[in-house]
Parts: sequence; structure tokens; C-alpha cells
Amino acid sequence: MATNKRRNKASRNKKTPISSQPITELPSTGSKKDRSLSSLARDMGFGLLVCVIFFAVVEIAFRLTGLFQPPAAEDPYVGFSGTIPLFEVKDGIAHVSRPKLRYFNESSFPVQKPPNTTRIFCFGGSTTYGHPFDQRTSFSRWLQELLKASDPERSYEVINAGGISYASYRIVPLIRETLQYNPDLMIIYTGHNEFLERRTYSQMLDKGSGVLYVRSKLDQLRVYRALERLLEPVLERSGSEADSRPDVAKETRKPTLQSEVTAVLDRSAGLDLYHRDDNFAKGVEEHFSHNLRAIITLCREHGVPVILVDPPCNLKDFSPFKSEHDHRMTLGEQENFARSVQQVEKMIGEGEYAAAERLLHEIVDQDRLYADSYYLAGKAALGLKKYDEAYANFVKAKDLDVCPLRIITPMTNRIRQIAVEEKVTLIPFVDVVRDRLMQAGDSSAIPGNESFLDHVHPTIELHQRLAELLADQMEKMGLVKKREVLSSADKQALYEKIMAGLDEQFMAMRDLNLAKTLKWAGKKEEAREALLRAAKLLDNDVEIHKMLGSFSLDAGDYDSAIASYEKAVALSGNDPEMEFALGVAYYRAGRLAEAKNEYDKILKSSANLPEVYANLGMIYLQEGNVQKAWGILQDGISRCTDCAVLFGPYALAHAVMGHPKDAIPWMQRAVEAEPGDPNNFYNLAGMYALAGSPEKAVEYLNRAIDKGYSNFTKLMSDTIFESVRARPDFQEIIQRIRP
Repeated sequence: MATNKRRNKASRNKKTPISSQPITELPSTGSKKDRSLSSLARDMGFGLLVCVIFFAVVEIAFRLTGLFQPPAAEDPYVGFSGTIPLFEVKDGIAHVSRPKLRYFNESSFPVQKPPNTTRIFCFGGSTTYGHPFDQRTSFSRWLQELLKASDPERSYEVINAGGISYASYRIVPLIRETLQYNPDLMIIYTGHNEFLERRTYSQMLDKGSGVLYVRSKLDQLRVYRALERLLEPVLERSGSEADSRPDVAKETRKPTLQSEVTAVLDRSAGLDLYHRDDNFAKGVEEHFSHNLRAIITLCREHGVPVILVDPPCNLKDFSPFKSEHDHRMTLGEQENFARSVQQVEKMIGEGEYAAAERLLHEIVDQDRLYADSYYLAGKAALGLKKYDEAYANFVKAKDLDVCPLRIITPMTNRIRQIAVEEKVTLIPFVDVVRDRLMQAGDSSAIPGNESFLDHVHPTIELHQRLAELLADQMEKMGLVKKREVLSSADKQALYEKIMAGLDEQFMAMRDLNLAKTLKWAGKKEEAREALLRAAKLLDNDVEIHKMLGSFSLDAGDYDSAIASYEKAVALSGNDPEMEFALGVAYYRAGRLAEAKNEYDKILKSSANLPEVYANLGMIYLQEGNVQKAWGILQDGISRCTDCAVLFGPYALAHAVMGHPKDAIPWMQRAVEAEPGDPNNFYNLAGMYALAGSPEKAVEYLNRAIDKGYSNFTKLMSDTIFESVRARPDFQEIIQRIRP
């Protein structure tokens, strides 16, 4: 018995590996804490499931009742200060609204689509519009004529909705509006205008594309919109606090654009406002992708197919609009660089392509960011018949253009990528143009003046070719059944018949519009030639005299400029924009009383031109009438809190009144609105100097020079920097900018 007890005790004391024990005898490792955590996790999971079910039921209820419907494809990048519908309806007919006729062709159609009718909308910028002509020679017109000729038993409405200077973010609202008119197809030709309007993407990019994607998806939930509505009073209070503090406002709201296009080049400084801005370029690319996907999503939700067109451009016969040096180059190095470039231009002009190519290798090594050097390298390679090398250099020159008014390669790639991912039809127009050149015997296949009337606007023949491609694609998509097969001769006869109906004045309008585009983009000599051709037939045209005034103003011939602008004002019936141009001419001529009189007349009218408040305010500051300037600028800001043209003058008014610390946030907003303008950085540096922040003053002076500021004389004499002039780092700045 005792032996058995000892045996049992020994058996109990013997350690057996856990893995060898029966499952039923596994030791319990749980604890009250473990069981509590497990129970908590189970309760939280159950609670989460209940919440999901609850919000799903509420979401379904909202959708069934139509409550809290979100705007489709809302733009997370920018907003608009107001919207003007493209079409207004009267007696069942939709017409382009009067305010839009400045940007769009006049067109109309019945709201109720007639039976046996195919309705097509064409969207884009000035190419879709038909510039430098109008819709009468655009691809939309030729498409309608081709469809009508090949399928006479059906009615086709091809509506031109191309807006001059319209970019993709302005096309999205138009898509949303026109979907109510029961379209059968949307054609999108966009990409050249994305850099025309200044907006700020830094805050958006800091959030990351993932955050923006999640936000855009939440915006589509009715529950989310309901919660926003519930919290609206709180948000409005915080928003009003942000509005009163510009340094906070910039972080809490997305940029707001005017209801219509305000292109950077439309401002008096024009090309001077364009500077290299990689962060802005990245934002433009992301925004462009968002807009293309938004367009496709909107149309898909309504069952409307989309055709995208990738836009080609003039490569070999159109130099970059603006080149800018690497900011690390000294002024002396830039001057030597300029002399080398002039030497290369002379060599190319004389046909010495090999010598030019050798020197260009050295030039490019000195500065790999200067767009013009790549354009010249393309010219040299073209002369040596190195076609692949020439094409690559021309594309590089286009992509490095500081004023990118031709679609850059990353955005062309986005169009192609999105077309594949979204399974949308793409017309590879870039490849079509190059193939057409090859077939015509041009071995380089590099598009130039034979294909384009300027930098991006195709010839009438290319518009016709695009229409043919679109008609063929519509047949493949089952949107048209061609009952008549048109031969090449049939198409040519159709085109010639229509062209015969266009008179000399129509062709003269082409030259006027070309002159406007070329002058606007800094190509003054080419613009002058086109303008003089147009003036022979269009002497009573307002735009002719406005442009003549502009040329005279640039040449310093103020009397001629004023005479031209006065005629433009009279011909236009006192149009506020013509009066504004006249006011600028008076100001440049030193006739300040007359300038103020013109600006006052505009302010008394119903015109909303924030530039008038800015210019008039600056005149009064210049005259020392600070209180008058302050009142005008405050009035302007109250009318348009997001008009960037007012930020700088308003900041200067604060500074002149002895409040530099109040001025700084407004000048910071000016810097953010125009991050490429070196004068804004210079003024901000001065305000920091006045506010007793010497380190910040020196920092922003350096940034101004990085952006291209080079006025050594002004810097040396500007008393605003007296407090920092003795600092060693300020002396280093002087050495940077010294001629």
C-alpha cells in the first residue's frame, strides 16, 4: 500500500512534456484579465456591427427619400466663388448663356431630345472651341457633317462645349450640367490649359493622395453629408475665425477660383509671373488625373460613353515660352551662358549643325534645366537628321518650359493610363499626327507649323482628320450606322463646299485671334505680323485697337497706346475691361489723375474687377494718401476675400500704416498664390525686416533671388532693409545679386 503511494507520488512529480499530454489535460493558461479582454473585444465587435447596420439603414433611407444628395464627383482640390450655367433654357430651347459667350461658341438645341436623334457634346479648351477660328472649322462641325452625310436617315446634334482657356477642373461642372440633356456621347479633348490659372496645392499635397481619395469617397455618403449639415454651425464659426486670420485660413480651406477663367497671362505681368514650381506641377498632375476620373465616373453613372483624345502640339517650330536657369547659377554664369546660346543660334541659322551640337553639349552640362537649350539641341539634331534625338530634345524643351502651355509628358501619360484603367476609348491623336507626317514624306515625323497654326491649335485639315477618327470610332461603338460609305474624294468635296462659304473676314479673324494668343504668350514679333494682316480688314474691331494699344504700351509709346485704347473704349460701348486697359495706359504715362478717373468709373459700374481695387489702391499709396488706399483695398477684400491680386497691395497698405506684423500674413498669402513671383518674396522680406525678424528677412531675400530677383540697385538703396544691412548674411546676399 505504501509502495503504491510512493509510486503514485513519484508519478505526480514526474514532468511530462506538454506536447505529449492528452488534450483534455492541457493546463489552463487563461486568466480573468484575458477573459475580460476577450469579452471587451467581442462587445466592441458587436457594437461596431450594430453601428454599421444602423448607418447602413440610415444611408439607404436617405437614398430612398433623396435627402442629403451629394454633388457628384466633388473636387477636393479647388472650389469656385460662383457658377454660371453654360446653358439657359427658354421656351424649351437651351442656349449658351450670355455671360459665357466670351468663352464659348453660340449654340442651341431642344431640351427634349427629338426622336431618332443622337446628341454628342464636345468638351475642351480653345482647340475644341475651334481657335483661332470658331466652331465653323472645328472638329465638332466636321464630325456633324460627316455623320449627316454618311447616315442621312438619322439626326445628329454635335454640340461644341469647348471653352477658351478652360482646363479639366472647369470641364467637370460642365459635364455635370449637360448630363441632364440626355447625351449619347461625351468627347473630351483637354490637357493644354492646366497651368493657366494659379491655385495652391501645397496643403492638398501634404494630406497625401490617400487622404484625398478617402475624403472624396466619404463625400458621396448621404450620412456623411447629413453629419456635415448637422455640424455646419460649428464649422461656420471656425471658418469665420479663419477668415479673420489669413495665416489660419490658408490651412483650413481649399483654393477658391473665380467663376470664370483668370489666366496668369491675362495679368499685366504676364510671363513674369511664371517661374519653376515643382510642387505646383505635381499638384497639377494629380488634379488633372482626378478630373479625368471624375468625368468618366459622372458619365458612367448616367450610362453615357466617353471618348478621350490625347492632345498633340507643335514641337519643332515653337520654342519654349519661358526658360529659367537653375537658381544656383550666378549672374555672371548666366551672362556667359546667354552668350553661348546666341552663338549656337547663329550656327544653326548658318547650317553649322555639327558645331552647334558640340557647343550645346557644354551648354546643357552647365544648366540642365534651361528649356531653350534643349530646343536648340533639337534643331541641331534635326539638321543632322538624327530624328530620334531631335524628337527627344524637343519634348524635353516642352516639358521644361516654365510657362507650360503645351501638355507635358506626365499628363499625356496620365490620359493614356486612365483610358486603360477605366476602359475608356482613346483617340491616340499624338501618334496619328506623327503617322500622317511619315505618310507625307517627313522622315522626322516631328510636328511643326505644317500641322499647327501656333503652339497647340491644329490646322483645319487636322480638325477634319480628327472628325474622321471620331466618326469611325462611333461606328465601332455602335453609336452610328453608316448607310453611305464616304470615299476620300467625297469627304474632300464636302470640306471644300463648306470652306467656300467662309469669307475673307472669317480668315482675318483667324489672324486677329492668332495675334492675341501669340501676344498673350510673349511671342510679340509673330503676334505683330498676324495683327497687321488682320487690321487690313477689321479696322473697327475692338480687339484690334486693344492690341495695338498693348504693342504701343510695351514700346513705351504712351500717346499712341492711349489713342488706341480710347478708340477701343468707344467701339466697345465703354466696356469695363477696355476702360481698365486705358487706365493702365494712363498710369504708365504718369497721368495719374486720368488713371484714377477711369478706375473710379469702373468701380461705379457693376463690373467686378479686383484688379481695379488693387491698382487704384497702389496709386493712392504711391501718392501718400494711405487712408484713401486703405479704404479702397478694404472694400476690394470685402468683395473678394480670395482674389490673390489684392493680397500684396493689402499687405503693403498694412505695412505703410506701420503694422508690419499684420501685413505679414497677407503677404504670405500673396506668396502662396504666386509662389513663382520673386517680388512677393522681396516684399515679405522687407516686412519681416520692419517687424524685427532679421533672420526671416534674410531667408526671404535669398528665396527672392532663388526665384529670379535681380534688381541690385533697388536692394542697395531700399531703406526698408536698414536694420539688417550690416549683417554678414545680408552682405552675402549682395554678393549673390551684384552684377
